[in-house]
Amino acid sequence: MAEQRRALLPFLQRAEEVQKVEPRIAYYCRLYAVEEGLKLQNRDKAIDELLFSVMDKLESYKSKNALVPEEDKLQLEGFALKIFDRADRVDRAGRADMSTCKAFYAASVFMEVCTQFGDLDEDLLGKQKYAAWKAADIRKAIREGRKPTVGSGVLEKNYEAGDKVVCKEGESALPVEGAVLSAMGSTFLVSLPSGTKELKGTQLAVLARPGSTVIYTKDGKEEEGKVLSMDTTVWPPSYEVEKASGGTISTEEEHIRVTAPAPTPPAPTPPANLAAMDLGRKPEPVAPPPAPASPASAPPMAMPSSPAAAPPPKAVPGYVPSLLQMNDAQRQAKVAVSSLGFQDYKSAIDYLHKALKLLTSPQ
Repeated sequence: MAEQRRALLPFLQRAEEVQKVEPRIAYYCRLYAVEEGLKLQNRDKAIDELLFSVMDKLESYKSKNALVPEEDKLQLEGFALKIFDRADRVDRAGRADMSTCKAFYAASVFMEVCTQFGDLDEDLLGKQKYAAWKAADIRKAIREGRKPTVGSGVLEKNYEAGDKVVCKEGESALPVEGAVLSAMGSTFLVSLPSGTKELKGTQLAVLARPGSTVIYTKDGKEEEGKVLSMDTTVWPPSYEVEKASGGTISTEEEHIRVTAPAPTPPAPTPPANLAAMDLGRKPEPVAPPPAPASPASAPPMAMPSSPAAAPPPKAVPGYVPSLLQMNDAQRQAKVAVSSLGFQDYKSAIDYLHKALKLLTSPQ
């Protein structure tokens, strides 16, 4: 009997709490309790008596008030969301206590009562589950004598229109660059090379190219830094940041804020004639090449020499790099890999040369 009674009490208690201010909400809480009670197998006699008593209250209210299911559904959902939002604001302000715990729990119960009108939409269902979890999480923290964790403890993405991001559409998909067009709660409309798509926050990460200036935040302290590399081979990506105070740190998106993006390499300038054609102008005539001189009078032709790539550093015989130099070389190689991810092959070559120099000759 005790177990059967516990299954109904949350709804009956909420009905008593709101009876004076929201009698219609109280009616639907009692109605849901009766519906759930009638589903119980092998009901105890005391439970049947309780259900009959509640049914009398339902009939009494129904005889004096007209029920409009569509309007009543909206009223009940709005009431549940109002309680949820109030508790959520207190929690995110870091002031959660046992009253906040009770409010979250009440919100989850009212949202469950809404299911008598049909399945909850995705947003309401998510909030119902979150409210029930949050109530238990706050209660546990208070019992353990610690301050409740603010929010869910999970990084919430707050991208705005125009923000540059890296996107990972699927588990096996390669990350691609994109731009946020609009935000819709926890989902974002993103412009990608393959078209416009709606993605979740977990599929996005802030784009921080090597050279981007960021604010690094840790334990409430802020410090300026410069991004050395962004590793998208793991997800969420990691960022290697050189701090202004010295030293480097490998960190996650939640600890950085881009304040000045790295300059984008300029696009190659098209040939003059091609540029004129693009603008709809008639290209200027190109003078024909001079006629070749006769074999007898022509001087020997000198073949143009192509610029040779800088040779890699040569290893000094017997030289063994220190652990510090090997770590530094690894960092340079990471930056090179990151540069290739942004099609910046010139920087990649430069950083690879630096890594080889560290590994092959004394500094």
